[in-house]
Amino acid sequence: MPEIRSFPRTRQQPQKRILLIPVFLLLGGTLLLFIPGLQFIGAILSLTGALTVFLVGMVFADLWAAHRRTQQMIKDREERGLVTEEDEDLDEDPFEEVIGDE
Repeated sequence: MPEIRSFPRTRQQPQKRILLIPVFLLLGGTLLLFIPGLQFIGAILSLTGALTVFLVGMVFADLWAAHRRTQQMIKDREERGLVTEEDEDLDEDPFEEVIGDE
């Protein structure tokens, strides 16, 4: 029976450069708004950038929470005197499902 957990275990802190995606979309779209003939594409890119702020923010928050939760679990185990085992499944995809008994 696979273990169900709310967050994937990760020891790596999330990269902050993912937060630049909406900024580039907004800036690129705004620049295209001033070029005649490309205004429609600029408006679409700007709108996409505005909507991506929320999506990228939620993904970053989820990764950050997973990292913090893993660090808290490690700290709690060390305070209780338990040995923190090295998880072999950290290299595996946490969202991969195994179907069948293969």
